[in-house]
Amino acid sequence: MYLKNTVESLCGAIRSGALSAAEIRERALGADLHLKKLNCFIRACGPDAHFAKANDALKGAPLYGIPFSLKDNICVKGLPVTAGTPGMEGCIATRDALVVRKLKSLGAVVAGKNNMHELSFGITSVNPQWGTVGNPAAPGHLAGGSSGGCAAAVAAGIVPMAIGTDTGGSVRIPAAFCGITGFRPTSGRWSSVGIIPVSRTKDSPGLLTRTAKDALLLYDLLSPDSHLPTKQKDTRGRIGLPASMWTDLEDDVRKYCWHAVRRMTRAGFQCVELDDAVVADLNRTGTFTIPVYEFFTDFPRTLLSLGWGNRINVVFDNIRDKIVRNIIHANLGGQLISAADYSSAIQNIGVLRLQIDSLFSTQGIDFLVYPTVPRSVPHLSDASRPGLFAEVIRNTDLASNAAIPSITLPVAPDDALPVGLSIDAARGQDRRLLAAATSIEDILAS
Repeated sequence: MYLKNTVESLCGAIRSGALSAAEIRERALGADLHLKKLNCFIRACGPDAHFAKANDALKGAPLYGIPFSLKDNICVKGLPVTAGTPGMEGCIATRDALVVRKLKSLGAVVAGKNNMHELSFGITSVNPQWGTVGNPAAPGHLAGGSSGGCAAAVAAGIVPMAIGTDTGGSVRIPAAFCGITGFRPTSGRWSSVGIIPVSRTKDSPGLLTRTAKDALLLYDLLSPDSHLPTKQKDTRGRIGLPASMWTDLEDDVRKYCWHAVRRMTRAGFQCVELDDAVVADLNRTGTFTIPVYEFFTDFPRTLLSLGWGNRINVVFDNIRDKIVRNIIHANLGGQLISAADYSSAIQNIGVLRLQIDSLFSTQGIDFLVYPTVPRSVPHLSDASRPGLFAEVIRNTDLASNAAIPSITLPVAPDDALPVGLSIDAARGQDRRLLAAATSIEDILAS
């Protein structure tokens, strides 16, 4: 249904009368049924029951009739929310997350809840309870995570947009693996109220779309600064290539990302290599320490606020993913991270953010550009290999720790495994980043 349709084109089709909201819904349901084997969704019953109908009182609204799906750690009033773990089965949300409420007010239609890595603690979306999410762009390979179901649903053409959450790359990694666009805003730009968390310091809702233009369109509708112009009319600028992020790349990743950079240079971007050794060292301190430590306060507190405080131990006792279970229970037993470790990591993140601010200002850098994931899309057989997690999040974790906006764009040809190229901007420069990404998208498509 949506393989060649963007949010922008579907909105135009509805405005012109070429498509109705009901027709879009029926075609999406048909695509979902046909692609059921991808395990994109978590549902307690048939897809029709979880797929809302357009609110005719909102005809003429910017997103009227446009379906979107959500990672199943995001609350939608009246629908189950599982966070991908069996201990939360039967939990029905009594209110919408703020991002859901905003999209509904714009006329968009909830199409269902997406499968995910259990408790958002991983990058494969191999879920023992609801099945492994398939990768429609690379059959037999991982869809990425933890928002893997969101990426697969968009890449497969079931929905034109999805909302995931990103802690250390959990929107951008699956977007890169599935050959679509993934955007994480400046931390705190979009509220996480109504979302089952991992880490208050690192979590953010994020967008998965087919194009950067769609991400910009949605950002303008969702964000309070959407009326503000970009600082410069020409979105081309000076790009920094962080040295640590361009090392130890697999061949196809290096080839397609460098090809994209060369085209950007020919189009007028100035690209310079950056020595980011200090930033890279600081960044490593927050990769595991902060999210693992914060999970044990943020997750229980959120369940309590949503009326599910009695589920906390049930969740911990019924984790099915062995790796996730080992991490959780080791920390419950006091074997992993101390308060002193956490305090030190938070202090280092504060220094990191100052260093990143300085990197942009003193080097005169407008954007950072780097391969989203240093390695090729892993095969399903590689899912449980020790070290895979650290390899995959090596580059994406910086934006999460530094609280800066980041977008990944697909850069590989259609006959190759997907490869993503990330573009970051300074904190608060979300719209400028998205404007530049749309320009780069056009350059790479020409």
